[in-house]
Amino acid sequence: MSDLSKPRRWLLLPIETKAREFHAKTLLAAAAAERGFDVLLGDQNAILAQLAHLPVGIYVDKSIARTKVAHFQLLRDAGYVVCAWCEEGVVYRDRDTYLHQRIAPEAMAQVDRFFAWGQNQADDIAFKLPDAAGKIRAIGNPRFDLLRPEFRAIFADEAKAHQSQHGRYLLINTNFSRFNHFLGQDFWIKAQRQRGGIKTAADQAAVQHWIDFIGKIFHGFAHALPDLSRAFPDHTIILRPHPSEDHGAWGEAAAGLGNVQVLHHGNVIPWILGADCVLQNSCTTGVEAHVLGVPVAAYRPATDAVVDSHLPNLLSRNAYSPDELIETVSALMTGRMGPPDDVGDKAGHYLAAATGSLAADRIADELAALDGPKAGFAQDPLPRIGRLGTRVATALRPRIRRLVRGGRAADYANQKFPGMDVDEVRGVLAQLQSVSGRFSDVGAADLPLHHCFHISKSS
Repeated sequence: MSDLSKPRRWLLLPIETKAREFHAKTLLAAAAAERGFDVLLGDQNAILAQLAHLPVGIYVDKSIARTKVAHFQLLRDAGYVVCAWCEEGVVYRDRDTYLHQRIAPEAMAQVDRFFAWGQNQADDIAFKLPDAAGKIRAIGNPRFDLLRPEFRAIFADEAKAHQSQHGRYLLINTNFSRFNHFLGQDFWIKAQRQRGGIKTAADQAAVQHWIDFIGKIFHGFAHALPDLSRAFPDHTIILRPHPSEDHGAWGEAAAGLGNVQVLHHGNVIPWILGADCVLQNSCTTGVEAHVLGVPVAAYRPATDAVVDSHLPNLLSRNAYSPDELIETVSALMTGRMGPPDDVGDKAGHYLAAATGSLAADRIADELAALDGPKAGFAQDPLPRIGRLGTRVATALRPRIRRLVRGGRAADYANQKFPGMDVDEVRGVLAQLQSVSGRFSDVGAADLPLHHCFHISKSS
């Protein structure tokens, strides 16, 4: 390993949900390494727990919610430059609820750059925070770089492996954690109270209305499973729950249905690519399937003008009953029905960087232009020790909250981030090198941190 005490420009890329973020943040890490950054890529909890011992640099967070305010202040006090995007920023329900729950003015005030998925999100945030418009960049997200034709080859072998193992399959993606959360049905209310999302009786009523609506969707999907199982006996039906959901509840719903399997592992892209049809409701995978050219249906057993998500359902063929769902899926698979006729390029308003420069490159260019610090792992030890108590106390707050919720919380963390090793990182880098013709001089090495790795350009 190279001398990590040497001052360098560090970029910290924490990963919360591996299946969602790993490939995309590895791509961003490689693009940043090309520009001279040393990148620390790894488990968000490990990074937070060891923050006192890490070199200061640019830190890219996955949200600017209220829960980030104290964390960002800690980072800035320690000398970090803070940037962020919102992982939930491409698919959300109504604008006002999204802005209330996900966009905290106090957090936005502490970031130097905010990277929006597209102009729609950028405009919505600027509507609430006009003074922040100058730091918002509508330049896309690396997750959608991976959907471009040139990157799909990365996932081709895995998609074929899914087909070999499961035969022809339908893919159901769910995102119903507000009702079916891993930590219980009351978790979302408790979390919103803790985060400041519920301050009034009206807030409480709005959140409860949302939960109740998602419950109707959850039960609608569960009740449709036997009908789908009977209607498509020659297909395996893969039900892939959201990482935050209670997967056991879906196992109970699928019990006794021989061709229905509840699975959640790996990136969703190869699962989509291998599917004959994707079924979803208000889920980012509906957008991903549309971009990938895979037939996609939105099953809507209940509708609500306020809390339905617009974009995924716009890009999908909609069905409102089990019989209509079966007919829609059959028509999509046989070619009797294609994508909605009136879609056009509506997705372009929501998704920047569909063509031209990659979102990863656009973000890396923005990061490189910032006046970030140079530091090493052992730089300035005495002043950093003085901050150790505050740093560690803040970093451990999520862990304390998990302990309060009981041992099941550790299982929840493992479900979202089951771990990774340096060979896995190197494997993804090799795939990126193969399909892009770039990054041949970018490598990965272990760091003395759990599930954290050093991505850099060879000197």
